[in-house]
Amino acid sequence: MQQLTESAPAETGSKIHAPRAVVVIGASTGGPSALAQILPKFPRNFQASIVVIQQMRPGFTKLLARQLSSLSELPVEEAIDLEPVRPGTAVVAPGDCSLTFLLPPTAPEEPFMLKTENVIASIEQMRKRIDRAMISAAEQFGSRAVGVLLTGVGDDGREGMKAIREHAGRTLAQDESSSIIFDMPRAAIDAGVVDEVLPLWSISDRIIEIVGEI
Repeated sequence: MQQLTESAPAETGSKIHAPRAVVVIGASTGGPSALAQILPKFPRNFQASIVVIQQMRPGFTKLLARQLSSLSELPVEEAIDLEPVRPGTAVVAPGDCSLTFLLPPTAPEEPFMLKTENVIASIEQMRKRIDRAMISAAEQFGSRAVGVLLTGVGDDGREGMKAIREHAGRTLAQDESSSIIFDMPRAAIDAGVVDEVLPLWSISDRIIEIVGEI
């Protein structure tokens, strides 16, 4: 698959340019509270795109996006199928959908798009939504992918973080003391696929630093 290899130029007119990086944040139990502390710290001119996979019942993710948007400088919306991946934005995957990245089939010079797929009929796919988004980000963006695992139950995200590291991206995990449930970060840490383990309060600053270095 084609990887994004050049930094985005300055935005001119109405043309949509590719983000400098893509940050995939995965969370489960305790995630909404953690996200409410993380997303408001990003500036409106943030040059990356943020994609949130919050394990949550269908219908509630739209409300979560609305709440996070009210707290943040970045616009936060529930992801829409085939919308462009824009810098300075954050999207929340619908609770019943997986999310991947793809190039427009008829205009490969255009930015990547978000592809949503309803997976509510498959328990296994519902449980692995974070992995799927991170693996897709790793394959499409390579070293420009950043994976972040927050508080949550289970091991979703472990394979996704592994894929991001294998493609020279960066991986961060919330530490135990600031997590409500440490299962997801612990699974990735124990697998040796986390670059840095950080308290919740410092994760946004570290993401901003990493994106600035790309």
